[in-house]
Amino acid sequence: MADEEPVDQKKYFEDSCKPKCVKPLLEYEACMKRIQGDESGHKHCTGQYFDYWSCVDKCVAPKLFTKLK
Repeated sequence: MADEEPVDQKKYFEDSCKPKCVKPLLEYEACMKRIQGDESGHKHCTGQYFDYWSCVDKCVAPKLFTKLK
């Protein structure tokens, strides 16, 4: 039992939190669609990407920290 690899709970919590962050995900996907085909490399969706993961992280953090030892 002591030789078992610990399971990373963060991935599980992220998967359970993603449905709660649909709006930022849709905004990111809309941005990606909008800039598709931009060959200049100047357009990006970094803000929307970070908004989405910030939403997921805010949902995950309280659950994750209760599981840490």
